[in-house]
Amino acid sequence: MHDSTRTTPASPPPVPPAPDPPAPWSAMAVLGAAQLMVMLDSTVVNVALPTIGRSLSAGAAAQQWTVGSYVLMYGSLLLAGGRISDVFGRRRSFLAGLALFGAASALCGLAPGTPALIAGRFVQGAAAAVLSAAALSAVLAIYRLPGQRRLALTAWSGLGVVGATIGVILGGLLTTTLGWRWAFLINVPICVLTGIAALRAVPPLSAVRRRPLRLPIALLTTAGLAALSYGLIRLQDGASTGAAWLGILVAALLLTLVAVRQARAEDPLLPLHLLRLPTYALSSVGLSLAAAVMIGGTYLASGYFQRAHGMAAITAGLALVPMGLSSLLAALVVPRLAGRLGFARLYLCAAAAQLAGAGILVISTGNALIAGVALVIIGAGLPSSFVPLYTIGSSHVRPAESGVGSGLLNTFNQTGAALGVAVAGTVAAAAAASSLRAGATAAQAGTHATSAGFAVLAACAVLALINATVLIRLTRPVSAP
Repeated sequence: MHDSTRTTPASPPPVPPAPDPPAPWSAMAVLGAAQLMVMLDSTVVNVALPTIGRSLSAGAAAQQWTVGSYVLMYGSLLLAGGRISDVFGRRRSFLAGLALFGAASALCGLAPGTPALIAGRFVQGAAAAVLSAAALSAVLAIYRLPGQRRLALTAWSGLGVVGATIGVILGGLLTTTLGWRWAFLINVPICVLTGIAALRAVPPLSAVRRRPLRLPIALLTTAGLAALSYGLIRLQDGASTGAAWLGILVAALLLTLVAVRQARAEDPLLPLHLLRLPTYALSSVGLSLAAAVMIGGTYLASGYFQRAHGMAAITAGLALVPMGLSSLLAALVVPRLAGRLGFARLYLCAAAAQLAGAGILVISTGNALIAGVALVIIGAGLPSSFVPLYTIGSSHVRPAESGVGSGLLNTFNQTGAALGVAVAGTVAAAAAASSLRAGATAAQAGTHATSAGFAVLAACAVLALINATVLIRLTRPVSAP
């Protein structure tokens, strides 16, 4: 008899899936160039403000709105920009934001008066929101490997800090040589070239799924933040100004309404469930504080060098070069420092640097050299804040929510920038007015204003130290039993 049992050949072991190949860096170059331009335009007019004021007969409040309108629209519409990129696709939204940004820049550069300039800045900020949200969402979608994503986020954060500093320098150069209008008109050819490069380097990255845009909520959020900034800016006219407190009250009501409605929504524009995660919420708060120090600091410093020391626009811009270089050098060593210290501890060190620099500027603003050294210290602490906070925060964002999740982080970032300019600028203006009434010279009033403004930013740095301490405890690895 033959054995009827057959030997079944052993099945081959399962082949593990091949790892995803690294994504090319050409897309990051294009997306990073757009982000550099967006951040550059948040500060490019800082040095040009005195010249714009003389050219268009713009007062102090109008000059603050020239800066504040951009960062306000940028920050308040980032969530809508993230939703647009989720609905219509990342590259398509990126290109649309780029086209609108170029058109708004042309409007600003050709503005016949202050109302047209501020209107153009509002549109420019709205375009920047769509452009930046789509770009960051594309970065998170393209660079999925941990090592690449870490480098991409480092580059993204570093470009933001360097762009804000370069904006002051470029604004001074263009204002002195070609006129303040070219601080805006230069964006038009850059937008065209970046759009052509994006068609070749950035993959289409189609929409995640069909979702509503939630435009009413976006408009309510924008109105609330606009009312808040208006109230803070009007406070420079005095604490008894009724319009200031009315604006703050309207802002509180509108933003409360937004929070209540979004908490009950099934597919919210404002992903409040992410804010229930302590590390995400603290990262968002930290981004607001760091952005307030960055944008508020460059705003105060550019005015300080011109008003307290009588520097020309180009000289004041060059005085901020060391601050930009320290930010760039810090961004280069951030990955290595993060590997040794951990992201939360690196953020703690960055907050301490910001507090040290701001503290020096509160105590001693009479010497331009000492002020420059203090700004270098602050500059070194900026990328060391943004990189850890973006990394910790984005670690909780699912791919399906990359648009609104990254948009919410950017919203806190830019809202902090808008409030930093509003609060520090208002305190500085009030201090300058008080000094002038007491008989001080214009230079002495400029020095006093800078000291008072940086006291606000020093308080932001103190809050950042507390924030970092809590983040260290939350991100500390738990030992296995």
